[in-house]
Amino acid sequence: MVSVQTQRLRDAILILSALIPGIAAQLFTISCAPLAIYRGDPLVFDGQISSHVHAIVGGTAFDLHLPNEKARGGKATTCDKVLDKSSYWQPQLYHERKDGKFEIVELQGMAGYYMNRACDYAPGRLNCAGQPIAKAPPKGLRMVVGNPFLRTFNKTNPEQRAISHICLGENAGDTPHLPVKQCDRMRAETFFPSCWDGKNLDSPTHKHHMSFPAIGDYNTGVCPESHPIAIYSIFLEFFYNTGSIENYNRLVWAMGDASGYGLHGDFINGWTDQTALERALDTCAGDGGVMNPNCSLNVGPDGPGAASRQPPEVRPPPEDVGVNGTILDKLPGDNPVTGSPEE
Repeated sequence: MVSVQTQRLRDAILILSALIPGIAAQLFTISCAPLAIYRGDPLVFDGQISSHVHAIVGGTAFDLHLPNEKARGGKATTCDKVLDKSSYWQPQLYHERKDGKFEIVELQGMAGYYMNRACDYAPGRLNCAGQPIAKAPPKGLRMVVGNPFLRTFNKTNPEQRAISHICLGENAGDTPHLPVKQCDRMRAETFFPSCWDGKNLDSPTHKHHMSFPAIGDYNTGVCPESHPIAIYSIFLEFFYNTGSIENYNRLVWAMGDASGYGLHGDFINGWTDQTALERALDTCAGDGGVMNPNCSLNVGPDGPGAASRQPPEVRPPPEDVGVNGTILDKLPGDNPVTGSPEE
């Protein structure tokens, strides 16, 4: 029997294939169950409690301090590829009730796509036609997309266009802001930059070593001279059960963002076999996908793996962030609510 999460992933692939010609032959997917929800962010708040709550999926080694070797050495993963011990996270979604209190919105899981969407810089190159498949994200790569402090939208900024929300149901469509009405489910989307400087695995901002394409758009095109190396594009979709909210008022991201423009995503590369990852778009994107016997990710006794809930190896800090249904007087980290979505 096909799981609900797997079916959602298949449906999303069909949508992507319709929007981007040829994409079905240039991607592989991951599906991840939730791992933990707490104020942890080993990129921006390394070794400290972070300023707001995050929804975390992926490798079970996730911790307040997460060196690359520790990430790759995790005991398990909540994702459906046994080789993928990467950590993926974004802010947790809350419902601000009409009485001003807060309740957590259930995280159902994450779908992810590793895609061939960018190509290397070359003088005079105007498009990616006929170019080789992009390289895999380098071993140890760490990066962030989005800005938690944004409360307005600038459509000329590719990073802001790389952030979106979908209220799932009839007439669904992407918006940069949070939905203005209650949805059966909401999907929060982050598209990471696909161009690397070829030298640094991280940077003080966790962004400057990466770039979006210079020719094309945030999700496709030719890399700039400053960041000449194209890597697999990583596109993440976090699913939230917004339909279960009673007496709906409005949605708020954990950092107090009621606009949605501050949505952001974080990634630490924890793939345990870099060679297999490098071969994945060549061997796992054709007939049979990841179940093809020749797929480099198809290494487990039962195939490439299955998404499943796993306990984090390090217990989260003992703070009640609403996971067990507690109604909160304020957002964890005492973040005031600011901004509002545009109609």
